[in-house]
Amino acid sequence: MTPTTSIMQTPAGPKSRPTLAGPPGASTGLFVRVGITLGLLVAYFVYRETLGLDLSSLWLSITGVSIASKSAAAWLVATVLVGVVVLWFDILRRDKRFHAPLLITSILLFGDAGFGILENHSSRLLSELTGGAIQSFSPTFVAIFTTIAAEMLIGRFFYGKWPHLASAYVSGISAGILVKSPATWPFVMVGLISITSKYVLRVGDRHLWNPTNLGVAAMLTLAPEHVASLSVQAGNEIWAVAIIWILGGLILWQLGRLHIPLAFVAAFVPLSLLRAWWTSHEFETELAPMTSPMFQLYIFFMITDPKTTTKTWWRQVIVAVLVAVTETYLRLRWETVHSLYYALFTVGPITNLIEIVYSRYGSRPAPNAASR
Repeated sequence: MTPTTSIMQTPAGPKSRPTLAGPPGASTGLFVRVGITLGLLVAYFVYRETLGLDLSSLWLSITGVSIASKSAAAWLVATVLVGVVVLWFDILRRDKRFHAPLLITSILLFGDAGFGILENHSSRLLSELTGGAIQSFSPTFVAIFTTIAAEMLIGRFFYGKWPHLASAYVSGISAGILVKSPATWPFVMVGLISITSKYVLRVGDRHLWNPTNLGVAAMLTLAPEHVASLSVQAGNEIWAVAIIWILGGLILWQLGRLHIPLAFVAAFVPLSLLRAWWTSHEFETELAPMTSPMFQLYIFFMITDPKTTTKTWWRQVIVAVLVAVTETYLRLRWETVHSLYYALFTVGPITNLIEIVYSRYGSRPAPNAASR
């Protein structure tokens, strides 16, 4: 497997045929890994409401030391993630496209274990099918299933081959974390809009919008009475932020894209001072979004997506700063809590189009006078 430099890889043109080929039995081994990983995730989400309490009670009975249920759940998540890394280590080492799924799975598990960031919907049908053992589900799984199924079907239709699914998995988890709704259909719609946009709203091999950002922004605009976005309700514990930043920073540094979130943060901090002065809020209040899981998803996935960012590092830095400035303008002008989404939705496609036009026409040498 040839390593790539993208944190979210999407299908290439018809001549490119990325595959999971390897030694005999590699495909079987991959499916076994996927099955074990999905089994662990499903088991956690099915029993997550009682796991923390059971583990803290068990720890108290063994050691005589009391531990909070959320802390116990977080330690369990850390143990599971270590096991997942060991299980996938050889593939993670050879194919960097799997680094992004590992990072976003970590955000998902730590965010839910520490702050309960995911929706939980009751289901009479699920209760009847399982004899009452399982009475609810997380619509995040619906979003993941939607994005993976859509990626497989649309990718097969467009290119005649099965696409790599790391990008779809990332989009599904992102939608599941960021969308808040009492209904299930918004999770499906965000997933479908996100994946479809990758194949439709593009110029050549370039996406104009980040898929998940487009899906979330579209639903927040078109169905605001049914959809909200994950915000400060996720908490701002420093330990969770530190783990995510360390892991995300290492992955982006290895991929050569760490300068993008650093540029955005470097602009966001002084702009927070400006917002605090303009609104008479405390500086800490304006800076607080940096500690939320939503912000981590934004800086590590949305603004760094290789298919939707400009090509040179200095352009990427400029675009990151422009997104931060636009976010501040939207927040101050319209007082919208969704300014992060709308800023990237506005700046991203404009800068991409400018670069595409310039690369095609602006850099052409002037015709020789003798040839006129």
